[in-house]
Amino acid sequence: MESGTAGGDTPVEFECPICKDVFLDPIYLPCRHAFCRSCVSEALRTRSHCPVCRGPSDGPVTPARDVVQRMESTSGTCAECRSVVFFSQMRHHAQRHCSVLRVARPSPAGPAVTVEGVPVMTFQCPYCEEAGLDELDLLDHCNENHLRDTRRVVCPICSALPHGDPTYQSRNFIGHLILRHGFYMEDFMDTRHDDTINEQAAILASYNALVQ
Repeated sequence: MESGTAGGDTPVEFECPICKDVFLDPIYLPCRHAFCRSCVSEALRTRSHCPVCRGPSDGPVTPARDVVQRMESTSGTCAECRSVVFFSQMRHHAQRHCSVLRVARPSPAGPAVTVEGVPVMTFQCPYCEEAGLDELDLLDHCNENHLRDTRRVVCPICSALPHGDPTYQSRNFIGHLILRHGFYMEDFMDTRHDDTINEQAAILASYNALVQ
Protein backbone atom coordinates (compact mmCIF):
# COMPACT_ATOMS: atom_id res chain seq x y z
CA MET A 1 0.00 0.00 0.00
CA GLU A 2 1.44 3.38 -1.00
CA SER A 3 1.17 6.26 1.43
CA GLY A 4 1.10 10.03 1.40
CA THR A 5 -0.37 12.88 3.41
CA ALA A 6 -3.61 14.79 3.05
CA GLY A 7 -4.14 18.41 4.02
CA GLY A 8 -1.71 20.67 2.17
CA ASP A 9 0.32 17.71 0.85
CA THR A 10 -2.25 15.86 -1.22
CA PRO A 11 -0.48 14.46 -4.31
CA VAL A 12 -1.30 16.71 -7.24
CA GLU A 13 -2.55 13.68 -9.19
CA PHE A 14 -5.39 13.34 -6.64
CA GLU A 15 -6.28 17.05 -6.37
CA CYS A 16 -9.06 18.68 -8.38
CA PRO A 17 -7.75 21.89 -10.03
CA ILE A 18 -11.08 23.62 -9.39
CA CYS A 19 -11.99 22.92 -5.76
CA LYS A 20 -8.39 22.15 -4.70
CA ASP A 21 -9.67 19.17 -2.73
CA VAL A 22 -9.20 15.42 -3.12
CA PHE A 23 -11.09 14.15 -6.18
CA LEU A 24 -14.72 13.16 -5.82
CA ASP A 25 -15.97 11.05 -8.76
CA PRO A 26 -13.14 12.20 -11.08
CA ILE A 27 -13.60 12.39 -14.85
CA TYR A 28 -11.38 13.29 -17.81
CA LEU A 29 -12.08 15.99 -20.37
CA PRO A 30 -10.89 15.27 -23.94
CA CYS A 31 -7.56 16.97 -23.12
CA ARG A 32 -7.05 14.38 -20.34
CA HIS A 33 -7.15 16.86 -17.48
CA ALA A 34 -9.10 15.37 -14.57
CA PHE A 35 -11.65 17.10 -12.34
CA CYS A 36 -14.38 16.23 -9.87
CA ARG A 37 -17.48 15.51 -11.94
CA SER A 38 -19.58 18.11 -10.13
CA CYS A 39 -16.85 20.78 -10.28
CA VAL A 40 -16.23 20.56 -14.01
CA SER A 41 -19.93 20.23 -14.81
CA GLU A 42 -20.52 23.55 -13.05
CA ALA A 43 -17.49 25.16 -14.70
CA LEU A 44 -18.59 24.12 -18.20
CA ARG A 45 -21.91 25.88 -17.71
CA THR A 46 -20.09 29.21 -18.13
CA ARG A 47 -17.25 28.29 -20.50
CA SER A 48 -16.65 25.80 -23.32
CA HIS A 49 -13.03 24.96 -22.63
CA CYS A 50 -10.88 23.13 -20.10
CA PRO A 51 -10.29 25.29 -16.99
CA VAL A 52 -6.61 24.24 -16.99
CA CYS A 53 -5.38 24.32 -20.59
CA ARG A 54 -8.35 26.08 -22.28
CA GLY A 55 -8.60 23.20 -24.76
CA PRO A 56 -12.02 22.39 -26.27
CA SER A 57 -14.41 20.51 -24.00
CA ASP A 58 -16.92 19.34 -26.62
CA GLY A 59 -15.44 15.84 -26.97
CA PRO A 60 -16.17 12.70 -24.93
CA VAL A 61 -15.96 12.91 -21.14
CA THR A 62 -14.73 9.67 -19.55
CA PRO A 63 -14.51 8.40 -15.96
CA ALA A 64 -10.96 8.64 -14.59
CA ARG A 65 -10.87 4.99 -13.54
CA ASP A 66 -7.07 4.87 -13.39
CA VAL A 67 -7.07 7.78 -10.94
CA VAL A 68 -9.72 6.08 -8.80
CA GLN A 69 -7.70 2.86 -8.75
CA ARG A 70 -4.59 4.71 -7.57
CA MET A 71 -6.62 6.55 -4.91
CA GLU A 72 -7.97 3.20 -3.69
CA SER A 73 -4.44 1.87 -3.15
CA THR A 74 -2.79 5.04 -1.82
CA SER A 75 -3.29 6.25 1.75
CA GLY A 76 -2.81 9.67 3.28
CA THR A 77 -2.91 11.27 6.70
CA CYS A 78 -6.03 13.27 7.52
CA ALA A 79 -5.02 16.85 8.34
CA GLU A 80 -7.76 17.05 10.98
CA CYS A 81 -7.31 13.90 13.08
CA ARG A 82 -4.07 12.40 11.67
CA SER A 83 -5.81 9.12 10.85
CA VAL A 84 -4.42 7.19 7.88
CA VAL A 85 -7.12 6.92 5.22
CA PHE A 86 -7.19 5.86 1.56
CA PHE A 87 -7.49 8.92 -0.68
CA SER A 88 -10.62 7.41 -2.23
CA GLN A 89 -12.29 7.77 1.20
CA MET A 90 -10.61 10.99 2.39
CA ARG A 91 -13.47 13.41 1.74
CA HIS A 92 -16.06 11.04 3.17
CA HIS A 93 -13.86 10.54 6.24
CA ALA A 94 -13.34 14.27 6.83
CA GLN A 95 -17.02 15.11 6.49
CA ARG A 96 -18.30 12.24 8.62
CA HIS A 97 -15.65 11.69 11.29
CA CYS A 98 -13.69 14.90 11.87
CA SER A 99 -14.78 17.98 13.74
CA VAL A 100 -14.82 20.91 11.32
CA LEU A 101 -15.30 24.60 11.85
CA ARG A 102 -18.68 25.72 10.55
CA VAL A 103 -19.78 29.29 10.03
CA ALA A 104 -23.25 30.79 10.02
CA ARG A 105 -24.77 32.28 6.90
CA PRO A 106 -23.47 35.89 6.88
CA SER A 107 -25.74 38.85 6.40
CA PRO A 108 -25.01 41.87 4.18
CA ALA A 109 -23.96 44.24 6.96
CA GLY A 110 -20.92 46.24 8.01
CA PRO A 111 -19.12 49.46 7.15
CA ALA A 112 -17.42 48.30 3.93
CA VAL A 113 -18.38 50.25 0.79
CA THR A 114 -17.33 50.24 -2.85
CA VAL A 115 -15.55 53.16 -4.43
CA GLU A 116 -18.90 54.40 -5.69
CA GLY A 117 -20.30 54.36 -2.16
CA VAL A 118 -22.59 51.38 -2.69
CA PRO A 119 -22.72 49.04 0.36
CA VAL A 120 -21.17 45.62 -0.20
CA MET A 121 -21.61 42.37 1.71
CA THR A 122 -19.21 41.69 4.56
CA PHE A 123 -18.26 38.34 6.04
CA GLN A 124 -16.70 36.67 9.05
CA CYS A 125 -13.36 34.86 8.81
CA PRO A 126 -14.09 31.13 9.25
CA TYR A 127 -10.76 30.63 11.07
CA CYS A 128 -10.68 33.39 13.70
CA GLU A 129 -14.20 34.91 13.39
CA GLU A 130 -12.93 38.41 12.60
CA ALA A 131 -15.94 40.18 11.08
CA GLY A 132 -16.59 43.07 8.68
CA LEU A 133 -14.47 41.72 5.81
CA ASP A 134 -15.56 42.06 2.19
CA GLU A 135 -14.45 39.49 -0.41
CA LEU A 136 -11.03 41.00 -1.10
CA ASP A 137 -10.42 41.91 2.54
CA LEU A 138 -11.19 38.31 3.50
CA LEU A 139 -8.65 37.02 0.97
CA ASP A 140 -5.97 39.44 2.20
CA HIS A 141 -6.74 38.63 5.83
CA CYS A 142 -6.47 34.87 5.29
CA ASN A 143 -3.26 35.21 3.28
CA GLU A 144 -1.70 37.27 6.07
CA ASN A 145 -2.97 35.33 9.08
CA HIS A 146 -4.02 31.80 8.10
CA LEU A 147 -1.82 30.79 5.16
CA ARG A 148 -0.70 27.54 6.83
CA ASP A 149 -4.00 26.65 8.48
CA THR A 150 -5.10 23.25 7.12
CA ARG A 151 -8.51 23.07 8.80
CA ARG A 152 -11.52 22.45 6.57
CA VAL A 153 -13.86 25.42 6.73
CA VAL A 154 -17.12 26.53 5.15
CA CYS A 155 -16.78 29.44 2.71
CA PRO A 156 -18.90 32.30 4.13
CA ILE A 157 -19.22 33.88 0.68
CA CYS A 158 -20.56 30.72 -0.99
CA SER A 159 -22.96 30.09 1.87
CA ALA A 160 -24.39 33.59 1.39
CA LEU A 161 -25.16 32.99 -2.29
CA PRO A 162 -28.75 32.02 -3.16
CA HIS A 163 -27.75 28.50 -4.17
CA GLY A 164 -24.69 28.15 -1.93
CA ASP A 165 -24.14 25.08 0.22
CA PRO A 166 -23.73 26.19 3.88
CA THR A 167 -22.32 22.77 4.84
CA TYR A 168 -19.61 22.22 2.19
CA GLN A 169 -16.14 22.37 3.75
CA SER A 170 -13.19 23.49 1.65
CA ARG A 171 -9.79 21.94 2.43
CA ASN A 172 -7.86 24.67 0.59
CA PHE A 173 -9.93 27.71 1.53
CA ILE A 174 -7.43 30.34 0.37
CA GLY A 175 -7.08 28.65 -3.03
CA HIS A 176 -10.87 28.56 -3.23
CA LEU A 177 -11.04 32.30 -2.46
CA ILE A 178 -8.51 33.11 -5.18
CA LEU A 179 -10.32 31.00 -7.78
CA ARG A 180 -13.92 31.90 -6.98
CA HIS A 181 -13.98 35.20 -5.10
CA GLY A 182 -11.22 37.52 -6.31
CA PHE A 183 -13.87 40.17 -7.10
CA TYR A 184 -16.88 41.95 -5.58
CA MET A 185 -20.10 40.00 -6.18
CA GLU A 186 -22.06 43.24 -6.37
CA ASP A 187 -20.06 44.28 -9.46
CA PHE A 188 -21.65 41.41 -11.41
CA MET A 189 -25.20 41.35 -9.99
CA ASP A 190 -27.86 42.44 -12.47
CA THR A 191 -31.38 42.78 -11.13
CA ARG A 192 -32.74 41.92 -14.58
CA HIS A 193 -31.24 38.41 -14.33
CA ASP A 194 -32.07 35.53 -12.06
CA ASP A 195 -29.71 34.32 -9.32
CA THR A 196 -28.20 31.52 -11.39
CA ILE A 197 -27.17 33.83 -14.24
CA ASN A 198 -25.69 36.36 -11.82
CA GLU A 199 -23.71 33.69 -10.01
CA GLN A 200 -22.38 32.24 -13.27
CA ALA A 201 -21.33 35.71 -14.46
CA ALA A 202 -19.44 36.34 -11.24
CA ILE A 203 -17.63 32.99 -11.31
CA LEU A 204 -16.70 33.45 -14.97
CA ALA A 205 -15.34 36.93 -14.27
CA SER A 206 -13.15 35.58 -11.48
CA TYR A 207 -11.85 32.78 -13.72
CA ASN A 208 -11.11 35.17 -16.59
CA ALA A 209 -9.13 37.40 -14.24
CA LEU A 210 -6.90 34.45 -13.36
CA VAL A 211 -6.09 33.42 -16.93
CA GLN A 212 -5.38 36.88 -18.29
